[in-house]
Amino acid sequence: MKVDTTTRGGVATNSWHGQQACAPSFDSNIRDIIGCELAAEVIRSSGILRLRAAGASMLPAVWPGDVLLVSGRNATDARPGEIVLFKRARRLVAHRVVKNIESTTGRQWVTRGDSVEGNDAPVTRNELLGRITLIERGSRQIIPNQSTLSRVASWILSRSDFATKVVLKVAIWVRRTQDSKLKFRESRIEMQDLA
Repeated sequence: MKVDTTTRGGVATNSWHGQQACAPSFDSNIRDIIGCELAAEVIRSSGILRLRAAGASMLPAVWPGDVLLVSGRNATDARPGEIVLFKRARRLVAHRVVKNIESTTGRQWVTRGDSVEGNDAPVTRNELLGRITLIERGSRQIIPNQSTLSRVASWILSRSDFATKVVLKVAIWVRRTQDSKLKFRESRIEMQDLA
């Protein structure tokens, strides 16, 4: 997962990307480390962070291009069903909590991507950065709850790479179509303004 960091309106905005197809370069490793640490510091200091999702592990709840609002407040109160952000191996990961466990080192969170079959290794308190409190998709704001339909879709996507690829291609086509319609409307408005 690669992290690119910029500041927008006083809030750090990061892009994180899913699995890389080849070994990362030295420069990307440095960017990953700096971006991950910067994101952690922004959450610690301001309590809030915005991230742009690019991976497919959380389909259908989180789509590539969605903006995730992360709150660091009460992150350790995360319950099963909530989506959390954590750092692991110099990368940021946003996955859903499956269960909480108590260990000799304290509370840990077992997480999993909605469209992934297996659980992640338990997340420690030091790795946990915050909870996803809002998903921005275009002009819509979505509270990240998992409906029954979403659970069924997640189950299908976690068992079929083909279904995931089809869903992503349809999503790209829909976004391009929406972008084209928006550009057309904007050009009509500009033409009306000139008349």
